Amino acid sequence: MPSYHIHVSARYTKIKSEIEKIIRQGIPADATVIYKARNTVYRLNVGGTDLVIKAFRVPNIINSLVYTHLRKSKAMRSYMNAKRLQELGFHTPTPIAYGEIREDGRLRQSYYISENLEGENMRDWEHYHDCDALLRAFAADIVRLHRAGVLHKDFSPGNILFTRDENGAYRFYYIDLNRMEFGVRSRKKLMSMFRSINLDTAQTLRLAALYSMSAKEDMKQVCDEAAEAQAEYLRFQRRKRRFKSLFSGK
Repeated sequence: MPSYHIHVSARYTKIKSEIEKIIRQGIPADATVIYKARNTVYRLNVGGTDLVIKAFRVPNIINSLVYTHLRKSKAMRSYMNAKRLQELGFHTPTPIAYGEIREDGRLRQSYYISENLEGENMRDWEHYHDCDALLRAFAADIVRLHRAGVLHKDFSPGNILFTRDENGAYRFYYIDLNRMEFGVRSRKKLMSMFRSINLDTAQTLRLAALYSMSAKEDMKQVCDEAAEAQAEYLRFQRRKRRFKSLFSGK
């Protein structure tokens, strides 16, 4: 028999039973798939609350045992990291709940649930009409993250959402939070957040230059650090593709 561990924020007690039902019985048929790759992300309105439900891929037997006995599940880490980000004064779509399903002594399925956010993401930022102002604000927010010791290990443009208010001010929201560290002081680790923020090197350096101005740091040094972070990432991706090709025969 499966066992369930479900945590729902006290702010959402009105829909607690509906959330528990989703985790126990599975995603309802009327949920809309908004993203599907290793994990699947759904959108669903429950009791007037617009939810985003991230269903994590069922882990292999080794990882399921690790998540059961040695590490917190991705769903739990997503929820806890979202709460921690908010405590530090940063933004993420409001965390609502997480749920874990275990069977035969190991983790099988897990879900992270947050409120839906109507915003844009940082993909192809160079095409936004307000790109200069947007990047200045974004660079300043990265500086704040770094000074707070926040390391987001999946800091890619699709994981960074933003909104504009009526005065033109920007607010940035960070998602896909299961791989994060707090209290980081290593300069190299923090600057690794530039590695895949934009695979166009010129755009990465553009952001790095704005970061240096916001942080009041030497521009050449910051740009060199950002460029090296990106170069390391691209080298890693090439090695990864070569390794896969050895087994695929392609």
